[in-house]
Amino acid sequence: MRPEEALADIATPAYVADLKAIKRNLALAQRIKSEAGVKIMLATKAFSQFSVFPYMKDVLDGTTASGLYEAQLGHEHFGPGENKEIHTYSPAFDEREIEELIPITTHLYFNSVSQMQRFLPRVKALRPDIKIGLRVNPQISLVKNSALYDPSAPGSRFGAKKTDLTDEIIAQLDMLHFHNLCENPAEDSEALINHLTENFAPYLQKIGHVNLGGGHYFTKPGYHLERLINAIKAFKQRFDLEVTLEPGGALVYDAGYLVTRVLDIFEGTGQTHAVLDTSASTHMPDVLEVPYRPRLLNSGEAGEKAHRHTLGGRTCMTGDVIGEYSFDQPLKIGDVLIFTDMAQYAMVKNTTFNGVPLPDIGILHEDGRYELIKRFGFDDFARRLS
Repeated sequence: MRPEEALADIATPAYVADLKAIKRNLALAQRIKSEAGVKIMLATKAFSQFSVFPYMKDVLDGTTASGLYEAQLGHEHFGPGENKEIHTYSPAFDEREIEELIPITTHLYFNSVSQMQRFLPRVKALRPDIKIGLRVNPQISLVKNSALYDPSAPGSRFGAKKTDLTDEIIAQLDMLHFHNLCENPAEDSEALINHLTENFAPYLQKIGHVNLGGGHYFTKPGYHLERLINAIKAFKQRFDLEVTLEPGGALVYDAGYLVTRVLDIFEGTGQTHAVLDTSASTHMPDVLEVPYRPRLLNSGEAGEKAHRHTLGGRTCMTGDVIGEYSFDQPLKIGDVLIFTDMAQYAMVKNTTFNGVPLPDIGILHEDGRYELIKRFGFDDFARRLS
């Protein structure tokens, strides 16, 4: 059953995870694990819909967190009793976070030598089995979509310098962390690995484990999976390393929807506006932040089809515009529209600006059945404010 048929009558707006598509992505992750001999974690900064975690556990080795609450989410909903790993990194921790992380995380990454020296004695005193990592800036810029997402951009606050990796520091580490990609093709993963091989060999020979981060976009059509697998295998063999990947968006690429309805249609100056019950500003902020134009089922580019509409959100922000689209038939009030590839970086970044209600959360099962998981109300809005 097509999504537009299965989701035609659901309440909107709604984020909907597509289990069939997620399992398609997981099959590619399983191939990488099997052929390259790596561990693959879910980066919950991109996707934290824990109602889907039971369907991901069989393939993935655990979760990676960008802070305390994501670590707790992984610990409670992905890891308990199943020998799963919980990796946690933050640009900076405070004392309270460290105390709360010690019982729940299996791997802890520091962003600087300063943080490591400050907190490592406490961590090891209370939980000596926690694996300790240090994020390192490899100083190679491979991200092409936006400097906002380039960890090696000039002035980046992410990661220690190569010169920080003294013998004394290396001796206290279990692993090095090189998270340097964002939606990159296989040739960029290969370039990163080659760069590490050429510039960090003395350190890699002394360490047993490397985390190559996320951003390896191996589920996108046209991705050269063999190129990634071969690069990792050669890297592992040369330095006798254990390797971890922590994809987020790749695991849920094109595997979720934001389902919305048309609330109003009117003629503006030279364009036809359709106001939706969703919002770029509140429900898909990357549309404005990246920026990009999200894909919409059964639509075309602005001038491709007969009827052109500017789709806008329901907030008071003038720039809350999703984009211009065209359709075979003119839109009508009440029409259902389905934006695709909305599992990643949408739900995790949404807001209630203007008091716009949060979308429902649901699952589209493989048999076409829609399951409502969560509906939000006024109390959810109010509790965030006082």
